[in-house]
Amino acid sequence: MGTPEENRKEEEMIIERVRQAFERRQTVFLKVRHQFYSLGNGQPTPASLDELDQVNAEYKAAQAEMDRVTDEIRTGKRP
Repeated sequence: MGTPEENRKEEEMIIERVRQAFERRQTVFLKVRHQFYSLGNGQPTPASLDELDQVNAEYKAAQAEMDRVTDEIRTGKRP
């Protein structure tokens, strides 16, 4: 942890990372969804499923960072 200004900057960066990861996840989810029946042929491609796994992992990592900062704020460890 740093100064309050450094903490705010870190918090802004983390919030932006979560937002971007959420948007990527949503985009890929919709792409894969369109490959399932009733919108597609019912056969999502392995590459699409791998991409979905990747963006889910990215989102979970960003959310874990956000959870860490939130916990620090709640417990008074972060000014």
